[in-house]
Amino acid sequence: MYDGAYQHPVALHVRLPVAARANHRLTRDSSEKFDPSSAMLPEEAVAWIHALREGKKKISSMELCGPGDVFASSPATLKCLELLQPEIQKAELSLTCLGPGAAEAASELARLGVKTVTLLVDTVNVDTVHKLYAWIRPAKKNLPMNQAAGILINSQSEAVKALTAEGIGVVIRTEVVDGVNDQELTDIAKTMAEIGASAMVIEGGAGLDLEVFTKEAARFLPATVFKASQELPPPGTPENCKDTCLPTPTKERPNVAVVSTNGMEVDMHLGLASQVLIYGPRKDGLPCLLMARKTPEAGTGDKRWKEFANKCLHDCFALLATHAGDAPRKELAEKGIRVILTEDNIEGLVDVLFGGGKKKKCGN
Repeated sequence: MYDGAYQHPVALHVRLPVAARANHRLTRDSSEKFDPSSAMLPEEAVAWIHALREGKKKISSMELCGPGDVFASSPATLKCLELLQPEIQKAELSLTCLGPGAAEAASELARLGVKTVTLLVDTVNVDTVHKLYAWIRPAKKNLPMNQAAGILINSQSEAVKALTAEGIGVVIRTEVVDGVNDQELTDIAKTMAEIGASAMVIEGGAGLDLEVFTKEAARFLPATVFKASQELPPPGTPENCKDTCLPTPTKERPNVAVVSTNGMEVDMHLGLASQVLIYGPRKDGLPCLLMARKTPEAGTGDKRWKEFANKCLHDCFALLATHAGDAPRKELAEKGIRVILTEDNIEGLVDVLFGGGKKKKCGN
């Protein structure tokens, strides 16, 4: 007998990392932290949202974000927003950025349904910018810090004014760095409040009493300590995304394609593959290697990837590779084929994609 209450599906916050270009680096960042290859194409982001909705996931909000900056990658950001229009539904649309380029895009963001912009403001003091940032690229090239620091401060101020004028709420997100900007929270909150920001979120490393900083800032803006929301990570390896965002086989597309040099691991760039291995269910339902298919020869540009999608992957719902270029990823996303970039054992990955628990072996 059922004696429990009905469990409503949890509303998820979905981050869409569509920004492949960076416009700054913090002095405390490692050089390995920024990985442009982890950015999604607009078509992939929208296909993923559509797949989540098809899978009955409840989405409360969608955030366009890194790994770079959304306005260092403006064309991709605006294209993604355009493509997302049919998928927004009741979800709140937001984005996170440093500030440069936001003022110029404010009216377009409002037209496309953006409700909130989170602005990364760690200081309003030019001297502190020099301590916080290794470099800043407000436009297409890095500038000397004595120029870039002033441009950053000004662009953040102009962003708040322009966005709020369009009816877009601006949340200031500040990371407290001990001994660098920890005495500036009041100045940041006061300055941002005076030009229209609506709230402030404060984060910082272990050992910092963030509640104290929050109280300081709350004299001017509603302020809270940053807490990660229940967030659905973007598509990646099956182990990272199991049970939440993996593609699933359909009647029309029951198989998975893999590129591999040895037939055991996913270890190859899609552009270098002369063949793809096709895995799918046998009559008894166990997923196994079914065949190998030759890929179209290189040198024909986009035509190659259209032929690849239509002839090699006509019955596939996903493709596994270590890397893939923008052109094939875009073409496959438009066909509803998920590209999963990963490096691991083929058998285990395929088994997970077909809903397996323990890894099974494909017998003859």
